[in-house]
Amino acid sequence: MKRRDFLSSTVTLTAAGLLSSQAFAREEQAKGFTWKDGKKWVYSITYDEGVIDLFKYAIPLHRKYEIPGHLAIVTDQIGKVRILPGSSYHGFSIMDKDQIKSLVDESWGVSCHSMSHCGVTVENAQVEVVEAKAKMEEILEMPITIFTVPGSNHGHAPSLLVAEDAGYNAIMTIYDRVNTIDTDLMWLGRIPLHTEYPGPFYTRFDPYKGFLLASKVGGWVIDYNHCPMPNKPVHPAKDVTSEELEQRFQALKEFGGDDVWIADCNEVVDYLLNDPIAQEARANAPDPLDDVYNLEMRQTYSVLKEG
Repeated sequence: MKRRDFLSSTVTLTAAGLLSSQAFAREEQAKGFTWKDGKKWVYSITYDEGVIDLFKYAIPLHRKYEIPGHLAIVTDQIGKVRILPGSSYHGFSIMDKDQIKSLVDESWGVSCHSMSHCGVTVENAQVEVVEAKAKMEEILEMPITIFTVPGSNHGHAPSLLVAEDAGYNAIMTIYDRVNTIDTDLMWLGRIPLHTEYPGPFYTRFDPYKGFLLASKVGGWVIDYNHCPMPNKPVHPAKDVTSEELEQRFQALKEFGGDDVWIADCNEVVDYLLNDPIAQEARANAPDPLDDVYNLEMRQTYSVLKEG
């Protein structure tokens, strides 16, 4: 065997061993755990920004299939036209207080998506994460306990420095994975729901994405998108079409059946916070050796915290 092939095989076997050991650990931790009403896995869907066009192109589908959604709202954009040159959603109108609260009355949830969507840094975290929460709670007259990182995940580590003390129970990122009961609630991943992701790693829309894995590990799928549109997405790597969204919901109902708990993110976080088995699983979670993103972000967070 060539040295390169040997090294490749060794790395593969080592990685497989790590994954197997962690899977076993998670299986042990999950013994006795059940989701609400005995459900086996969970599905949530989030919409960043909260554009008004959701009322035309997405919310009717939510009502048709009885699926609650979740809005990640930028505090200073509530009830305004989004002015963010360079953004695919520049010029879109954002829901106002009454529109947001009308959806909350339909079991939708809300999280803070920062004060301005400029990207969270150590220097602005107090404003973008902490003050944004307080101001949003004042506007909407309701508690806000989840922070959704704006832009890229580079703002995740700076957000971690202040989020817990500010009263957040969870942070949502954009990370293509199925969450499990031992996932740190400050490191929740969301699966990009998109029509097509560009090269070099081309991917096409898959209405069943994440469902099989979630059903096998008792996991939690959180979809991420912005505002589906008919026939063509606003941004193919950040959104699906309305037709694809309906396919996603149909697949969820078909595959999930009575086994899936369909819920807003806030409700799921509250459940995990209060379940003793989930609490123990998070406390004893294995190191994320199979998770390059988590390793890098934890290192960044440690450096920032020490600095």
